[in-house]
Amino acid sequence: MKRAVASIVVAISLTASAEEGFDDDGFDDEIIEVVAEHATTAKGTLYGSMDFESHYNINNDKDLSSLKALVDVIGEYRLDNGHKIKGNLKGYHDFIYASGMSNYSNTPDGYENEINLNELTVEGSINSRLDFKVGRQIVVWGKSDSIRVTDVLNPIDNRVPGVVDIKNLRLGRVMSKLDYYFDELNLSFIALHENRFTKTASYGSDFKTTVDKATNKPDDSLANTGVALSLTGAFEGYDLGLYFADTYIDKSYLDVASGTLQFDNKSKMFGVAYNQVVDSYLLKAEMAYFDQIKYTNVTDTKPRTDVLIGLEYSGISDGSLSYELAYRAIDNYDSNIYAKNNGWKKQEEYQQVVRFTQSYLNQTLDLLATLSAFGKDAQDGGSARVSLDYAIDDQVSISGGLIDYLGGDSPALDTNKDNDRIFMKVSTIF
Repeated sequence: MKRAVASIVVAISLTASAEEGFDDDGFDDEIIEVVAEHATTAKGTLYGSMDFESHYNINNDKDLSSLKALVDVIGEYRLDNGHKIKGNLKGYHDFIYASGMSNYSNTPDGYENEINLNELTVEGSINSRLDFKVGRQIVVWGKSDSIRVTDVLNPIDNRVPGVVDIKNLRLGRVMSKLDYYFDELNLSFIALHENRFTKTASYGSDFKTTVDKATNKPDDSLANTGVALSLTGAFEGYDLGLYFADTYIDKSYLDVASGTLQFDNKSKMFGVAYNQVVDSYLLKAEMAYFDQIKYTNVTDTKPRTDVLIGLEYSGISDGSLSYELAYRAIDNYDSNIYAKNNGWKKQEEYQQVVRFTQSYLNQTLDLLATLSAFGKDAQDGGSARVSLDYAIDDQVSISGGLIDYLGGDSPALDTNKDNDRIFMKVSTIF
């Protein structure tokens, strides 16, 4: 990691001298979508954002739960041979833990300060049909905007569920990627060198009241290198993707004897994704099959099948309305799976997401409303979020909103119901 940080610092320094993110929850640290006039030369560019963010809890006694300063820096440098070095460095400091402004008795691990080299790659073309990309990167599979089914290659930051969309939560992973293009098709081969897993809530935070367990994660050795293949195509009116991955899935299980969370949950995934445009509608469908998954207190592995269907309507002026439904089924179900250490997983589970977006005032004011619910009849719990984002000018914007965590029949989700919060952010880009 030290070498990776040094590399991006060198790339950024060169640019400056030239002038200048499978989580079963399906909830989507935040990648900032930057729109700015970049300080660009023939060799490189450097841009990013500085944000100030605050969360205030409505229902519990924590009150102010976050007061962060965040920085997101993106750099790109073009080598003389045409290849490019790209990097994304993210970091933050949360002032509440040192200032005495909060009611937290301890500082959860990694919550006060964090530096994340989320992406650092070298990429280029070998010939007119063959491209390569090596380094920590994000590769998105599937067609869904809200629920992950075939999108299994990158973990996410899920420490505060539901506040940020999935597209802004993915964490980079070291990969070697080859892309071969022919006709309308793109064939990708990926070697997965880094075994990185989703960041979940730590003890002492709003979403974790029990002491963290010890973990045992596979190292990044050659023997633990995963492989992935995809064949995607964009045709007239529709897109199609076929996917295969053989790697550690983003799910732990508890070794009861040692009390350690194990992450050696390796599975083969076979997936397909499809979307089609019909007038003002976008139809979406995904399916993924996992050949073996380990669960706590279950001796044998279990296959699982995930299916998603979705519909998005864009016939609204400067807006859209979408609905997605996911169904997950564990084959050869064992009743021991329905336990706390397995997240109270049922044999069959449903997740539904309704999403509405609308822009106003010449697209300077953006409204987003999202409802995510689990259960066939939305009885297991979920969350409802509404937010507004206003662009003051090309560099400065303010945003804020409210998220309501809905209690329900699922013990895993019902514990979140007292964490409702108001969130606010001021962003400036450079």
